[in-house]
Amino acid sequence: MSWIPFDRSLEGRWDEFVSAQPSGRMVHLSGFKKAIEETYRFEPFYQAYIKNGILKAVFPGFFHRSLIYGRRILSQPFSEYGGILLSRGMGDEERREILEEFSLLAEKALQVKHHSHLEMRNPMSPGVAGAPRFQTRILFKYAVRRLEHPESMWKALDSKDRNVILKARSYGLSMAEEQGEDSLRKRFYPLYLMTMKRLGTPPHPLNYFLRLSHYLKDRMKVFLVYYRQAPIATIVGWTVGKTVHITDMCSDAAAFFLKPNDFAVWEFLRWAYDCGHDVFDFGPVRYRGQEIFKKKWNMELLDYSYVYLSLKPNRIKNPFSGSGGIMTAAPEIWKAAMPAGLSRFLGKYFRREIGL
Repeated sequence: MSWIPFDRSLEGRWDEFVSAQPSGRMVHLSGFKKAIEETYRFEPFYQAYIKNGILKAVFPGFFHRSLIYGRRILSQPFSEYGGILLSRGMGDEERREILEEFSLLAEKALQVKHHSHLEMRNPMSPGVAGAPRFQTRILFKYAVRRLEHPESMWKALDSKDRNVILKARSYGLSMAEEQGEDSLRKRFYPLYLMTMKRLGTPPHPLNYFLRLSHYLKDRMKVFLVYYRQAPIATIVGWTVGKTVHITDMCSDAAAFFLKPNDFAVWEFLRWAYDCGHDVFDFGPVRYRGQEIFKKKWNMELLDYSYVYLSLKPNRIKNPFSGSGGIMTAAPEIWKAAMPAGLSRFLGKYFRREIGL
């Protein structure tokens, strides 16, 4: 086999490879591995495919044990993306060889660890979804767009959406990129906790974001929206190659009338173009409200899927479907029963359990 386990000597080559692939996201980078290991103590299953001295594919993942979903290899936990990342421009025959070798490697790891299946979250490298031995489930959509000159993007917006942004500016909203532990701790994290409580979602601990900031450094972009010198919204994005990807948007509900989220997205789009990025990834579209908000920025909606390799195909549980599923009931239970102060401390354990 040409698949070998990740070690520190591969770190530089690994990250250069990820940055060179259009499908690469921050969860493929080695810094994400370190942050998850230190925050959640998951055991990694990171593999690299090297042939004739050339790195041609990587797989980032972790062994995950859950009372709800069973034992699985998860790529990637706490993320919208993951899976095998293949070198762009690869031929069909070479791709088949790499995926076949990986399936044998993964099946052996599952057997040794007594895990039932491997789960890849929306792997975007061509040929992974639908490959032999893999089972693909299309769940919903995700939103992406090619970045253009701000003037062109502005003209493409509906007039009512332009007016919303202009009105936000008239209120005196401003947005600034911020770095460092102090900003994450005092300005970003309170808004994040507030938003997670409102959505009924268990929050990550502060240390999760501090570790990401430490290991991914300049790739993590945290912007704060201010009103009268007070932070009212935040947007977190990640740069990998020519792509920017948003993972978190948080805001103070008391400031919704100021439209800080619309203002933040527009300013982020402008910033991304000015910094030379080509693609803006707005992440999954799971329900109608998300579709309306994301499509107005002229996003293209593409199929979003999970890809599985399973020793027990009939026992895979999909967290996003099925009556009585945890994703249906959990938010309302969390909002109703979990005190805000306690959620900060218990969120880590719920997150660890579900891996979302």
